[in-house]
Amino acid sequence: MAKSHETTIRVAASPDRLVEVLTSDDYHVARDTVQGAITVEVKGRSRDGARLVYEVHSTRYARGLTGVDRSKTEASVATYTWDLDTRAATWVHRGPHDERAQVNGTIAIEPDGDGSLLHDALHVTIKVPLIGRKIESLVVSELKKGFDKYVSVVRDHAER
Repeated sequence: MAKSHETTIRVAASPDRLVEVLTSDDYHVARDTVQGAITVEVKGRSRDGARLVYEVHSTRYARGLTGVDRSKTEASVATYTWDLDTRAATWVHRGPHDERAQVNGTIAIEPDGDGSLLHDALHVTIKVPLIGRKIESLVVSELKKGFDKYVSVVRDHAER
């Protein structure tokens, strides 16, 4: 069973401008850096009509039961697939715990007056008997802690 978290924020930018921002390298580097990434690189950008696919490669300090372990790093890749016509995307996160943890989500942008509504959904599935649901809740809780930083980066880049 997965734990999900959905949010909607209003951004003072047109839907097309917001798509432009959310698919830019600068945005992904800023977003991941403010959320603790040591290195961030966007790779493998390909476009076929309205379909845009790219990967965001990040390196972070490892996390253990006691918190951040600065003696180790972990690499991860988030693959984004955008339908530019509908202003919607899906993403899948791949990291060192893939055999037990699955993280993915969706993004949708819709017009709202002179701005846009940005809908995000996050889904976490932890395949650990007995305690998986508790870990899912902890992962979502940790991600929620960085939500204000995420919103700040989105608005900063979109309103430039």
